Amino acid sequence: MFLRRVTPSVFLILITFLCSAVLAAEDSDQSPFAVLSVDAPRPSQHVMGWVDSREVLSLNGSWKFLVDPMQVGTPGSLFGGWATTRVPEDEYQLLEYSYANAADIRVPGDFNTQFDELLYYRDTVWYQRHFDIDLSKQGRYHLWFGGANYKTTVYLNGQAVAHQSGGYVPFSIDVTDYLLLKDNDLIVQVNNRLDADTVPTERTDWWPYGGLTRDVMLVHTPEAYIVNASVQLDDDLSTVAGHVQTYGMSAGEEVVISLPEIDVSAITQTDDSGVARFKFEASLDQWSPSNPKLYEVQIASDSDQISDRLGFRTIAVEGTQIFLNGEPIRFRGISTHEEPIGRDGVAYSRADMDALFGEAKQLGVNFVRAAHYPYSRHAAKAADEMGLLLWEEVPIYWNINWENPETLRIARDQVARLVQRDWNRASVVVWSVANETTYSEPRMAFLNRLIQDVRELDDTRLVSAALLGDTRRELQHVVTYLAANGLASDIPSDREKRIFQQVINAAGDNAPRRNSSFNLLITDPLGELVDLVSYNEYFGWYYSRFIADQTGVSERTIRLLMLELMPKVTLASAFDKPMFISEFGAGAKAGKRGEGVRTEDYQANVYRAQFEMIANSPQVQGMTPWILKDFRAMLRSLGGVQDFRNRKGLIDENGRRKQAFYVLRDFYAGDWGRQ
Repeated sequence: MFLRRVTPSVFLILITFLCSAVLAAEDSDQSPFAVLSVDAPRPSQHVMGWVDSREVLSLNGSWKFLVDPMQVGTPGSLFGGWATTRVPEDEYQLLEYSYANAADIRVPGDFNTQFDELLYYRDTVWYQRHFDIDLSKQGRYHLWFGGANYKTTVYLNGQAVAHQSGGYVPFSIDVTDYLLLKDNDLIVQVNNRLDADTVPTERTDWWPYGGLTRDVMLVHTPEAYIVNASVQLDDDLSTVAGHVQTYGMSAGEEVVISLPEIDVSAITQTDDSGVARFKFEASLDQWSPSNPKLYEVQIASDSDQISDRLGFRTIAVEGTQIFLNGEPIRFRGISTHEEPIGRDGVAYSRADMDALFGEAKQLGVNFVRAAHYPYSRHAAKAADEMGLLLWEEVPIYWNINWENPETLRIARDQVARLVQRDWNRASVVVWSVANETTYSEPRMAFLNRLIQDVRELDDTRLVSAALLGDTRRELQHVVTYLAANGLASDIPSDREKRIFQQVINAAGDNAPRRNSSFNLLITDPLGELVDLVSYNEYFGWYYSRFIADQTGVSERTIRLLMLELMPKVTLASAFDKPMFISEFGAGAKAGKRGEGVRTEDYQANVYRAQFEMIANSPQVQGMTPWILKDFRAMLRSLGGVQDFRNRKGLIDENGRRKQAFYVLRDFYAGDWGRQ
C-alpha cells in the first residue's frame, strides 16, 4: 500500500538514499542502522605547555548541547546524517537532528550537575558552537582542550580532527588547515561511560562527571614554535637545567632562557630532533611553603616566545626522611577531591581551587593530596602561589585490567600528559601512579612501566602509589592483638571474651600478651619501586566492621577496643624509605553528635587515636587524612545519611566544619607538626 502512494521521483530519491546508506555500510562492514565508527587521529603526544602566555581565543562560555545515548548525531548516521545547526527551510524538510533549538550549557563544567535529569547519566553527549577567526595572521592554530571525560571526538567544519581516550588531561590539535574565516562549526562528542578496560574503570568512589570539564581555547603560534619546556633546579641548589621542545625549527637554531628579575640568561641550540637542552648557574631563593617565591621565566627563539612564573626547589628522600631544598620536612597534609565548596560538580576555575585550597590551609597544612585523578591546571598554579606542596595522581584505581594493552596505552598517555603539563610547578613534589590496587604479577609489570615513564619524563620529583598492603594478613595480625587486649578490658561481654580466648588459643605460640603493642609492617613489593611508601589504612572505620563480621563480636565492642588499641600500634614498611599515610578517616554527618558511628564525636575520636598511632611511628613522615570535604559518590546511597555522598569530609559540601577539623588543626600546630 505504501509503495502505491509514492510518486516515481520520490521513490527514486528514497531508493537512492537507502542504497547510499547500504553501500556506505558495506564499505565500513556495518549495517546501515548501526552506529557508524569514525576514524580520527590521536592528538600529539607532546603536550602544548605555557598556554597562558600564548595568544588565545577562549572558547569557554555558552555552547549548544544534546543528549544522545543512541549516537544519532554521528556523521553519516542514517537518522542524523550530520548533526546540523540548520532550521527547516520549510514545513516539508525532514530533520531528525539539529542544534538550532538545543539546550545551552556552560563550558567548562560537567553536564551532570548543570541538568538535574542528567545527574546519573553516563553516555554520549554532543557540544556545538560557532566561532570566527582572523586568518590574515600567519602561523598555526591549535584547538586546546584542558580535559574532557572520558572519550572525546572533535569535529571541525565537518571533519573529524581528533579522538582522545582518557579524561582529565590536556590535548591539542593543529587545525590550521580546517579553519574558515567566518562561522567555524565546532562539534565535540563526549562519552563519560566507563567499563572494565577504561582508566578508571566503571566503579569509582567519586562521581564520574562528564563533558568538557576544563577550558577550551584556540591557541595561535608562529609556523615554527616552542611546544613546551621543562625548567628545574638541580640538587646543588645553584644550577638550573632542562630542555625546550620545538616544532618546525631547524637544527642549530638559538633558544634563549631568561630570568629578568636576577638578570640571568643562557643561550642554547636545537638538535636534530628540535630539542634544545640547557644548564646554567643562578642564585635563586628556593620555593617552599614558608617562602613561595616565583620568578618570571622567559623562553624565546627568533620566531616565538613563551613565559610563566615558576618556583625553584628540590625534593629528595634519603633513608626514611624527606628533604625539601636539602632540609628535612614532614608532609602535614589533607586529601581532596576536585569539587568546589558550596556547589555540586567539578571544580573548574581558579576561584574554585583558591577556595578549596584556602580552606585546606586553615588546617595548618603544607601538603595536599589531589586524589584520584589530574585536576585542572589551575590547581597546581594556585598551590604554587599559596605555598602548598602537591601530590598529583592518575586514576589507576581499584580493578584495572592489567593485561589489556589498550588500558596500558591510555594509562601511559594520562601519565605523560599530566607530567608534561605540570613539570614546572614547584608545588608538585609527588607523582602517584595508582591508588588501592591489589598485588599480582601483571599489576607489578603495568605499574613498573608507568613508574619508568614518569622517571624518564621527570626525575626531579618523588614517585609513589597509595598502597592497600596485604589486608588479609594485616587484619589477621590486628585480630590477635585486639583479642589479647580485649581479654584485659571491661568492654567485651563474657561471650565475646570466650571468642577472644579462642582466637588466642588458635594463635598458639604466636599469641601476644595482654595489653601488648605491636608493629604493623607493610610489605607490598611495589614499595621497592617507589620513592615514598604510601599506605591507605582505616583503623577505627572499615577494619572494625571487617573484624566484627569475621569474629562474631559486636561491632560496638570492636570499635571501642580498636580506639584503645590504636595508640599501641606502630606503622612501618619493609623498605628503608619514608612512609606516608595517604588515607585514614571516618564518616560523619555534619551536626550529628553523640554516641555511635557517623557522628562528629566518633570521627573526632578516630582522628585522636590515629594521631597517637602515627606519633609512635618514626618511619611515617607525612599524612593526608581522608578527606577535606564531603563529596559526591554513587557508591554511597544510604538515605538520610550519605545520600550519594562520601561523608568522611572534615567539612560538609557547603563548608560547615566538623569537630575533627579542629582536632586535626590542633595536631598540626603541636610537636609532630612543627618537626
